[in-house]
Amino acid sequence: MRIDSLNFSAKLGLSGFLITVILGALSAVTLIGLLYSKHNSGFNIPDMDKVQSHYSDSSLVSAMKGSMYEYVAEDGDIDVIDKWIADGAKNDAFFKEEVLYIIEEDCQKCHSRKSQMSKAITSMPFSSYDDIVKYTEGGYSWTKMAKTAHIHLFGIAVFLVIVSMVMAFSSYVAWIKVLLISAGWIALWLDIASWWLAKFSSMFAYMISVAGGVEIGAVCAMSGLCLLNLWFKLPDAILERSETSSE
Repeated sequence: MRIDSLNFSAKLGLSGFLITVILGALSAVTLIGLLYSKHNSGFNIPDMDKVQSHYSDSSLVSAMKGSMYEYVAEDGDIDVIDKWIADGAKNDAFFKEEVLYIIEEDCQKCHSRKSQMSKAITSMPFSSYDDIVKYTEGGYSWTKMAKTAHIHLFGIAVFLVIVSMVMAFSSYVAWIKVLLISAGWIALWLDIASWWLAKFSSMFAYMISVAGGVEIGAVCAMSGLCLLNLWFKLPDAILERSETSSE
């Protein structure tokens, strides 16, 4: 059975699913561009420095470079915090004289158990060494990484297997189907694997971007091609021989 032989109602339902997948992928691209760039609207190319910081820097430094950057008094403050963490994040004189002063000036207005600010995060106080040191591990914590990775894998696998099966029952030549289906799954595995590896080398941030782009591209390509196959006559050059010989 090929998807182009389905009845009208089946084609309509499948088309709704495929269009939704494409819209979801475009929304993901939009979100990634906004999270990892300096823009607040539109499609944007992620800034690799921000991607590297998110996956390899500590959550404290990553936040200061990214979502909390507007609250940082001077860029040099980030360098001081980064140096302290690189040197072992010790509760020493440097922490008490340099790091704690920066935290008090840049962070404690909101990150305090007693903060009255409208954006206060009282559940994440930065009042003492013990409070702050929790956020000095490079990249995601192992617990957060495992939690995020398994949700991501299971979530994407659900719709990717459906899109893959729809593509497998399309009328396209085998090499197109094998290429796109393989690209989607391999890119997903490389993407998640690079999340973990980026904790040890920031260079894997580039793999995250490349694999993520291939993953979204493959999903959109399969969905778009299947939509065409559902509703339009395809050129013989891209059809399987059994399809062309039966006409």
